[in-house]
Amino acid sequence: MNSNSSSKPTQKFANSWQRPCGEYTGINIYNHRVRGKVPLVLRNPHMVTWYTCGPTVYDKTHVGHASTYVKVDIIQRILRDYFKYNLITAMNITDVDDKIITRSKEQGRNWQELARTYDAEFKENMLRLNVRPPNMRAHVSANIPVIQRFIEQLIENQQAYVAEDKSVYFDVSKCQNYGKLQNISKDERALQENEQGKRTAADFALWKAKKTSHEPSWSSKWGGEGRPGWHIECSAIAGMFFGDELDFHAGGLDLRFPHHENEEAQCCAHYKKNQWVNYWLHTGQLHLVGDQQKMSKSLGNTITVDEMLKSYTADEFRMACLLSNYNNAMPYSDQLMLTARQTLKKFRNFHADLNAYMQFQKAPKLLDRGALQSQLDHTILEFDNSLRDDFDTARAISVLMDQMSSISRCINHQSADAQQEPAHCLDLLLAAGNFIGSSMLNLGISSLADSSNILCQQQQANSSAQVDVNLLVADLLAIRSQLREQAAESTNVKKLELLELCDRLRNVLQEHGINVRDHKQGSSWVYREHKTATRRV
Repeated sequence: MNSNSSSKPTQKFANSWQRPCGEYTGINIYNHRVRGKVPLVLRNPHMVTWYTCGPTVYDKTHVGHASTYVKVDIIQRILRDYFKYNLITAMNITDVDDKIITRSKEQGRNWQELARTYDAEFKENMLRLNVRPPNMRAHVSANIPVIQRFIEQLIENQQAYVAEDKSVYFDVSKCQNYGKLQNISKDERALQENEQGKRTAADFALWKAKKTSHEPSWSSKWGGEGRPGWHIECSAIAGMFFGDELDFHAGGLDLRFPHHENEEAQCCAHYKKNQWVNYWLHTGQLHLVGDQQKMSKSLGNTITVDEMLKSYTADEFRMACLLSNYNNAMPYSDQLMLTARQTLKKFRNFHADLNAYMQFQKAPKLLDRGALQSQLDHTILEFDNSLRDDFDTARAISVLMDQMSSISRCINHQSADAQQEPAHCLDLLLAAGNFIGSSMLNLGISSLADSSNILCQQQQANSSAQVDVNLLVADLLAIRSQLREQAAESTNVKKLELLELCDRLRNVLQEHGINVRDHKQGSSWVYREHKTATRRV
């Protein structure tokens, strides 16, 4: 594939990042190791591998977590649905961890029961946010033998050592390229916490020896009982799925060090390679406006997904993520969400207006075919360039909005002899509308063309009754149109009564989220995906 993007990949990456052998996609991706963009080269364009660090399931999912998984979902959709790559995805679920053990003690619950509860809650929230599930999903507790074999190999290779209490630590001194993701020095490594049993401060736990009777543990070949350390979980599980080389590995920016750094070190040692992951993707952290610290359960500054969805919709949250780009920090506030809401409204209003024009509810216009074709070509090219330039979704949305604004000016322009002008270029207008609609679907936004889509989903969630909302609203608007026609032929008093009745019907529909849009030749409608914000930040 060829790219026409003006953004050039960084050239000086030979000493810190190894360009894979394979096909250049025409896409350039930011690389933290070289502090610039590098070309996306796929070893096998017919099978692209992707691993995402999953959640530690000890509490409710908050919007900080959600922003990471929605942004990852956006990029995966771009690769899979827009660029048409055969993407194979996997994720781990950390259901054995110090935080889970601590929370289970606090609540007096079995650790497995607690983990299962919050794992189910996480899956449900991802479904509500329209995040596609990974192709493969693995729980740490179900893959202890896989993790132990990985550790055994590191011990045999003398890349890890067993401490007196039978904990196992990775020997960072044996890893020549340790610190390459974060670009930290040996002096900075020495500042890390030096736990008892470690040879050096930078060494980290692969296996934690059992200390109390209530904590989960498994027996091991190196003696004693214990459980996996955090970092080894992802390395072993990702290796189980994808082996000694991985195209993409994603997670929040806060995981780059030490978690991802340690993953890379473990796998390079285990597979005896200089580079395990070809492309690390780190999503920018979400924080409340006015609070520079990331949203975190431990800091107590969280808004759960449940709380957020009481005020805003999944599409509005996704639009907020699209407008911020995947690797930028995301300052969360009502203002951000209202901006996302207004942006979505513009897309839905555009489709409603275009649909009304195609049904001749708006007066037809004589349009410049050459100008429309040129503009559509430009839109398609710039949208493509935006996504090839490090998945720049904010720019891509702007490109689509420019196209919508131009078309809206054309079809809504008022002229004295509009009714006498022929309706040219309907095919180009539809082509532009189809491109915009399919582009939004590829980014994970609900269908724009059918305004009843979200309304039907909400109705079905609350009732077993099946009602065709399109037909219901169409019938109501047909009755309203008849009243308007009668008003046009009536005396002044009767006319006012009929028009007042039309207004009342329109207002009733509006109270239920249905905005009626009157045109010369009839009426159209659009569902207003609106919730009243109940929380201010």
